[in-house]
Amino acid sequence: MHKNLIPLEWVCAALAALTIPLFVFAKLPIWATYVTWGGAFLVAPNLEGIRKLFPTLIVGTVSGVIFFALAFTIDPIAGAVALPNSAIVFVMTLALLYLGRIPAFALIPGIFFGFACYVGVALAAQAHTIPALFIPWVYATAALLLGPLMAWLSVALALPREVQASADSSVVPAENLSLPS
Repeated sequence: MHKNLIPLEWVCAALAALTIPLFVFAKLPIWATYVTWGGAFLVAPNLEGIRKLFPTLIVGTVSGVIFFALAFTIDPIAGAVALPNSAIVFVMTLALLYLGRIPAFALIPGIFFGFACYVGVALAAQAHTIPALFIPWVYATAALLLGPLMAWLSVALALPREVQASADSSVVPAENLSLPS
């Protein structure tokens, strides 16, 4: 007999509530956690899904650092922003898509989750120098990696469990009961 201990909706809601202290006290960008939490449900909220998602999320955040480092270096030399940054994004996107041909990095949406979330965190942090890009990278990467773990935990806590029935607690359908004579 299988029994759900807690409905998935309740587990997800409770875990979501538990992320708020991470936002309030650790200043972790929890919105990035929610992006990959949902993304993990699209892939598979299990250890195999996490194994596929983690490397791509890290590649995505690292590519975000590289983008900003290149932009901080090339923009002043070029004396412009739009054209150099467009060229950087074009080359980086092409490189990341080709990187996706390697099986360990084949989950391309993870790379884009990582890149987009890092850009959001770096812009919010107002990082204006290359060394200032590291702290947003740590925060973004930690928040992004937390998402798949939350998805796995959501499912692990809500999945049906095998319930061992003892002789004392057996349920017998009414039609199988007979009254003593």
